[in-house]
Amino acid sequence: MTAYIRLEVRKMLRDHGFIVMSLTLPVVMYLIFSNLALGAQGPEAQAAAAAWSMVGMAAYGALGGAFSNGTGTSEDKALGWLAQLAVLPIPSWRVIAGKAATGAIIVVPSILLVLTAGGLVNGVPLTPFEWVAVTLLLWVGTIPFSLFALGNAYLLSPQNSAAANLAGYISLSVVGGLWFPAANFPGWLQTVSEWSPVAAYANLPWAVLFGEAPSLRSVLILLGWTAAFTLYALYGFRRAGRSG
Repeated sequence: MTAYIRLEVRKMLRDHGFIVMSLTLPVVMYLIFSNLALGAQGPEAQAAAAAWSMVGMAAYGALGGAFSNGTGTSEDKALGWLAQLAVLPIPSWRVIAGKAATGAIIVVPSILLVLTAGGLVNGVPLTPFEWVAVTLLLWVGTIPFSLFALGNAYLLSPQNSAAANLAGYISLSVVGGLWFPAANFPGWLQTVSEWSPVAAYANLPWAVLFGEAPSLRSVLILLGWTAAFTLYALYGFRRAGRSG
């Protein structure tokens, strides 16, 4: 399992698309959005807006890594690698867990880069405990999205999987309120956002950021989506193994 994860991580780090979408773009977008926040009224409002955007863009970058991991898996499927794994005496859940672990590793740089920009460039004032809590919540919360992207990779062709994962990445990020606060959405879209997995994911570190305890509702929503995406990934893997 360890060797498998190391192999997958090395493959992802050689992917230029991953470098741009998950590492470079979120930092650039954060710096742009946080500069726009300088127009807010008063230093406290400016600091709050810069901190809010920091978590949003860190989450956005982390999701980029999670979805890129799924897209890379679709290429393995095209090469017949998944079919070989399916016939080995390895439980399906272990294969899925290995890929999810790969996703959990490659999202770390995305998170750390944006948080570092927040601390060094914009001087986001958090205590050491808050920095650690925000980082851990951003990290752990990517697991369901890795599973969702893997399910797409297992069930779809490489081309369709790449398109589906990119569409899912962008649409979920926007609907989840990572780019713009969901409070500014129309009423119907606010309702959709409240039940979206990305909103539940981002609400956890946002709560810590502003001195609140993460809400039980967000935790339960994220756990529900995690269960659904786990079943989706398992079904997709078994289907891909049979079809391969």
